[in-house]
Amino acid sequence: MGIFRIAALAGLWGVGGGVASLGAGMAYLAAVTSFVPLTKDDPMCKTRTWSRYNPRENPALKDDVIRAVPLDKIRPELRNDEAALTLEFCRGVWSRWGYKAQSILQERYDKPPGTNDNLWSTEELAVAKFNKGLRFSNHFEVVENSGKEIVVRCGASPLEPGLRASDGLVFFSAKIDTEQNLAVFHLKSALFSSSAPKVKGPVAHAVPTPIVFLHSWYVRMLIESAMRNVKE
Repeated sequence: MGIFRIAALAGLWGVGGGVASLGAGMAYLAAVTSFVPLTKDDPMCKTRTWSRYNPRENPALKDDVIRAVPLDKIRPELRNDEAALTLEFCRGVWSRWGYKAQSILQERYDKPPGTNDNLWSTEELAVAKFNKGLRFSNHFEVVENSGKEIVVRCGASPLEPGLRASDGLVFFSAKIDTEQNLAVFHLKSALFSSSAPKVKGPVAHAVPTPIVFLHSWYVRMLIESAMRNVKE
């Protein structure tokens, strides 16, 4: 979590351009994105991917960050192809300024033996196809790619394939709404402990409050930085 904290703070500092304008940067992110807490009734929680990686249905911090862009501002070759738009959106999240700090820190401080097959630089991620099995930064692994939705596992190293104390899933999708003339981007994420014992009854997630706060802004920052990848 230490790298995550530093990366999130560095990114937010970059958005604001310093202490004086940090508040303005956060206000901008709040204005252009929608942050929606999710419940267990969300379709994300009904997928086979969810059941595989959270088989005990342990409580999770779940949310959906949404960004809508007028279709006429989207790159022309992406306006009628949701799969291509989803891929460019996913590439943008991992290859633009939002993730830059974390990618550098992961490579510098978290590159153990056995990770030679990972992608590390944002330049590599900018052209990756994000096929199932892709690993990057020793922290992420693509576990599903249906074309119109890409799912990335996070929370710990892909070298730990089983249940984990710190686990998570991120769902990327882009929808084309021709009636509203919009491209709508969704970054759904869930953070949980897949290895924790199953508990009966409603139980809150165990993500610490400071991480909840940083997460809510980091995901906004990631989706906004990705817009440079899909706009003209």
